[in-house]
Amino acid sequence: MNIRTMKTIDRYAGGFLCLLLEFCQRLRCPFQRHEKRPYRRILLMKFFGLGSILLATPMLRAIKLRHPEASIGFLTFAGNREMVERLGLADVIYTLRTDTPAHFAGDLFGTLRGLRRDSYDVAIDMEFFSKFSTIVTYLSGSPMRIGYFLRQMWRGNLLTEQVYYNHYKHITEVFAALAAPLDVSVTDYSLQPPVISADDRRRADALLAREGIEAGDLLIAFNVNVSDLSYERRWSQDEFLELARGLLSELKVRLLFIGAPSEAAHVTETVRLLGSGDRVVNLAGKTTLGELLCVMERCRMLVTNDSGPLHLAASLGVATASFFGPETPMLYGPKGGDALVFYEGLYCSPCLNVFNVKTAPCNGENVCMRRIEAGKVLERMREHFSDVWERHGNAC
Repeated sequence: MNIRTMKTIDRYAGGFLCLLLEFCQRLRCPFQRHEKRPYRRILLMKFFGLGSILLATPMLRAIKLRHPEASIGFLTFAGNREMVERLGLADVIYTLRTDTPAHFAGDLFGTLRGLRRDSYDVAIDMEFFSKFSTIVTYLSGSPMRIGYFLRQMWRGNLLTEQVYYNHYKHITEVFAALAAPLDVSVTDYSLQPPVISADDRRRADALLAREGIEAGDLLIAFNVNVSDLSYERRWSQDEFLELARGLLSELKVRLLFIGAPSEAAHVTETVRLLGSGDRVVNLAGKTTLGELLCVMERCRMLVTNDSGPLHLAASLGVATASFFGPETPMLYGPKGGDALVFYEGLYCSPCLNVFNVKTAPCNGENVCMRRIEAGKVLERMREHFSDVWERHGNAC
């Protein structure tokens, strides 16, 4: 199931189920309340956005520090499992497969049985607009249920602790607000870096060696992709190509194009149009998550759209040059590394928010991204990363 299908199901079936469950809740317990008790088991759930999971790590880390004896459970989609494991902040991980409706339904019913069996004292819903996550929070059986509240985004009265969603704050602060009912204060907003094993490094070194990359080479990674949450976040292929050609002409550099297997076709076409022989390397669909992390560590910087790899690089302290338009860096800007952000701030931008379920009204006519010109990007990169041009410029 793709994200658009999930949104549609959530909007219609989710609303009906929230209403039904609220009616049942009022019959069973007309005066909703919970008794404060020790937080022995705490469940958190975040389904959409690998980058969002990374941005939630300051809050997760603060909960573990404040309640070190508590067992932390994490519920997410199966595709996010490895990332959650590498972050090392969850003791138990529950996952739902989304490849087929049958797998999804089977995993959901099995997971709900497991959650009720494990008797979580607290369930925290980290989704902003999903009715599904609120339903799962309620059905988990947790007596204390925390999640976001906005009058415009009705999800029933199924939560015991409603946290105001402030869309003027950076998303790390928005996540941090969910921990306040547990007497948790977040002071360290740095992202938790995923764990990289020695085996990951060996395999990544071998992969790069096969591409003829040596230890002293200047490497710049390119991420020309975005998830299907909103394709309008993608900077144009022509601008990416112009920027890449500019870097190749001015620097002694190897460009590494990254991407998931599902993004390989788009990346391969971009690399084909770029040409430039062995100075351009297509790694899309060829790396595991661990290998990708190692490749990023080897790179001087990542040039990227507003997507998950941006926050991966930030968590590793890698410099980034990123492009925003439908979303705003005020909410989703990188937290870590030397960050150069490009954002035109047009009247129509940002347009993605919880009220339109992260759906761009321009339907692909993303003027906010088209206004970002490769020539100006290259100029600002020369200024911001001047040390790169001093050490690796073709004039050196």
